Amino acid sequence: MVEPMSDEAGVPGGDLPLQEFVSQLTASQGRIRAFVVSLMPGSSDVSDVIQETNLTLWKSQARYRPGSNFLAWAFTIARLEVLHHRTREKRRGHVFISDELLDMLANELPATDDHDIYLNALEGCKSKLTESQRELIDVRYEPGHSLETYAQETGRKASALRVSLMRTRSVLRECIERSVNEHTA
Repeated sequence: MVEPMSDEAGVPGGDLPLQEFVSQLTASQGRIRAFVVSLMPGSSDVSDVIQETNLTLWKSQARYRPGSNFLAWAFTIARLEVLHHRTREKRRGHVFISDELLDMLANELPATDDHDIYLNALEGCKSKLTESQRELIDVRYEPGHSLETYAQETGRKASALRVSLMRTRSVLRECIERSVNEHTA
């Protein structure tokens, strides 16, 4: 019979108490999800990749070094899980984003506990967009939707929507950078 671990028990092979590890993992779930979604926008496989990420984090908990940035470590593992997923999808011919773009996106995202600052900036900046810009952003990042379907629904060309989306992202990025800089200054 296997004895259950107490909350005070250490992780086998590690120095971090189980309770602290679980607490950090649980507290990071929203950020891990946002990170994976940013690397796999519009993919219906996000939940699967998050589940694999959590499983790998759990199996690798003895390798985490207390005092280091848990979120950065979790993002590294999440990024590797996204890459594993992409490898499987490439074999099936379902990959639409380049590895270089994936690396750029992963490196642009902050792996700090200042995540709420970025989320608040995003929400504030998103509220400054026009209704059509907000709708375009929502449609693009809503699972199961595509620009092509939205183009058909609105009678617009998908290529025109892509240009509008690129411009809207640029406006959002600049606004977020300004907002974060003002907040941290």
